[in-house]
Amino acid sequence: MTPEQEKALALARARRRRAEAEGKAPEAPNVAKDMAAAGAAGAARGTTGMLDLPGMIFGAGSRAGSWVAEKTGLASPEDAQAAHQMVTGAADATRFGSGDKYRQAAAEATGGATEFRGETTAGKYAGTVGEFLPGSPFGGGNLLRNALVYGVVPGLASEGAGQLTEGTAYEPWARAIAPMVASGAAAALTRPRGPQAPSVDDLKAQAEGLYQTGAARAGADPASVQGLANQIDNELQALNVKTPAGRVVADGNVKKFLDVLDDFQGQSMKPQQMQTMRRMLQDAAGSADPADRRIGAILLEKFDDWRGQHVPEYKQADALYGRMKRAKDVDWRIEKAENRAGSTGTGGNQVNAARQNIRQILDDPKKMRGYSPEELEAMRAIVRGDRTTNALRTVSRLSPGSGGWPLMANALLGGGAIYTSNPLLMAPMAAGAFAQGASEVLTRGQINALSAMIRNGGPVARNALADADRAAAALLAGRSINASD
Repeated sequence: MTPEQEKALALARARRRRAEAEGKAPEAPNVAKDMAAAGAAGAARGTTGMLDLPGMIFGAGSRAGSWVAEKTGLASPEDAQAAHQMVTGAADATRFGSGDKYRQAAAEATGGATEFRGETTAGKYAGTVGEFLPGSPFGGGNLLRNALVYGVVPGLASEGAGQLTEGTAYEPWARAIAPMVASGAAAALTRPRGPQAPSVDDLKAQAEGLYQTGAARAGADPASVQGLANQIDNELQALNVKTPAGRVVADGNVKKFLDVLDDFQGQSMKPQQMQTMRRMLQDAAGSADPADRRIGAILLEKFDDWRGQHVPEYKQADALYGRMKRAKDVDWRIEKAENRAGSTGTGGNQVNAARQNIRQILDDPKKMRGYSPEELEAMRAIVRGDRTTNALRTVSRLSPGSGGWPLMANALLGGGAIYTSNPLLMAPMAAGAFAQGASEVLTRGQINALSAMIRNGGPVARNALADADRAAAALLAGRSINASD
């Protein structure tokens, strides 16, 4: 409690004692006036709290540094405390302050009026809501939504949690955590749903509808079929797989396609027959024989261009069907990893198994076929990690579950009971456990984003309001901690 708060509290107690000594019952406070006064005082504290926020963050960093220096033996408790006071003293001399500079200045300027908390229950709620309202315009929505989500809701939650835990050691924690939880829930409930990738079932239904529409078309007439045959013949000559005598040096599915194409000379080709022809080239493009695979892939591209002129719906349907197949493949690999993790009971194992299963795609050119460069790059980020996840994975080696750090500590200190109760080792292990959990959450997010990207045919547009809400939630967290002091 600040000196100004203590002064205001002492003044209120003195007034009550004087009234009791004079034999008068203390006058019941006017609820409306009490709410107005407490709300105005709270708004003043909220405004100064915003100004004091940089200093509070700086002071928290200084306290953390002093604690680490003390616990690791880099400095004695006295030296660590002296260093913290020197740093915060220097900060207090600047315009940032040390976390309560502007609040104290406001209290001194108003004779402690800005520290008024209300004498009624309603007044206390109004005062706490007032503390959060000045920062609410920085939220992600319109002013009304911001005032509700980042002002009224967290204020009511903070005061309610504070009154439930009043007088206990949990009160500061309750007043700081409750507004973050309540505001986060309110933001999620009032935020419109952003762009979503279609589901696998959606893609399947769209593709089937396009295939049915395409099948109703007339197809290609004999002249167009002959034109296709000429294009294929020119391509085979360019590939040097056709002899001067006209014999094609090809085997397998390519040869089967060419034989069937010859049978269509002078004939029309219906859409369903085009699909049969295309499947032959697909088999060739996916063949284990390198020559068959190379020629089949080239001819498949030529055939698709020709088919698209007559049945454009098929090309669209193929793209949707391909996205569906690739998404199902990735989802199957994730499900396989979950089953493996479920058999061992280790959540982290699920993330590692998923990374290994996705790596199998990157290790096989045949499996990579069809994936876009962006999708392959997203897979590499999952398998190799990015700067953030790799840094967290490095720190996670200190976690108790990693094995390395506990074994080293056990060897150095001679027993699990010793190192698990040693504060010098508990802090690194706690940091390692947190980093491990954070890296797993981020990797799962990358996997979900990959699946959505494949189903969407490209990155899903970000929800701008959700991004703004995340920034506002971070600001609210600092305000909640500052307001609970």
